[in-house]
Amino acid sequence: MGTTYHVKYRPTSSLTVSPDSLKAKIDSVLLEVNRQMSIYLWNSEITAFNNSQSIDPFPVSREFAYVVERALHWSRLTKGAFDITVFPLLFLWGFGPGQGADTPSSFPTPSDVEKHLSHVGYQKLNLQDNRLTKTDPYVRIDLNAIAKGFGVDAVFDYLQSLAIAHMMVEIGGEVRVRGKNQRDQPWIIAIEGPDLSSDAGKGFEWVCELEAGAAATSGDYRNFFEIDGEIFSHVIDPRTGYPAQTQVASATVTAPNCTDADALATALMVMGEKEGLQLVELIDGVEAFLILREEKGQFRWVKSSGMKIRQP
Repeated sequence: MGTTYHVKYRPTSSLTVSPDSLKAKIDSVLLEVNRQMSIYLWNSEITAFNNSQSIDPFPVSREFAYVVERALHWSRLTKGAFDITVFPLLFLWGFGPGQGADTPSSFPTPSDVEKHLSHVGYQKLNLQDNRLTKTDPYVRIDLNAIAKGFGVDAVFDYLQSLAIAHMMVEIGGEVRVRGKNQRDQPWIIAIEGPDLSSDAGKGFEWVCELEAGAAATSGDYRNFFEIDGEIFSHVIDPRTGYPAQTQVASATVTAPNCTDADALATALMVMGEKEGLQLVELIDGVEAFLILREEKGQFRWVKSSGMKIRQP
């Protein structure tokens, strides 16, 4: 997944698996997620689906089908702000796999955007009985905005099968926890503030405490480009074909599982403050914290009514 992971747990006398054996099993779980959902692997399930131009049902693994089902759920709920068929637009804007991070010399033309957008739309996908069908042969999907969260859940489920009652699983900043830490306190999850300058430590710093559930953060402060003083996010709005411009620099979501938290955090980057928080308030068990960009170098924050967050 191009990132690191950390697992913390409180061992018990009944746990007979050694840390080395545990790590080996965790690695195998993540390798399998990669084999299914990585657009960087030529022999992954997702690459095979993307390379196929058939509109016949395409058999996929149970895990792959689950992730696509959750993605389509969030597409419907966000009215297309989250959409895994955004893949062609990522390439158009220079954010596709293998593309450099250099600032584009010019924007794509409106006709290019329109052409690529014609092959985008979650309505072009149908999932039934672990078979995925594209109604447009040129549809290609990208699960990067949800698969990392699923990876967290997959590791979490494995550890839970060993009856580990107190643990924290983190992959690239996406986290799921259960129980309490070694101090017998809730797990403390840090949220870094966006800082686009070289003055490290200038951004906000926040923490939330979790005893159960997941937290995921999406932000544009690690991958963006700037032209004439205006910042353009790597997060593409699938509804327009252009980079999202909502003032949301960072979106953190807490939810019962990390798959859903990961997807919704990305969606909030596209939806923005008002539309995003209105949706969050309607969903049981889900909360959000947004850091919003105002004038250059200035930020403010907003949160949903039930979000438990504080400055350390």
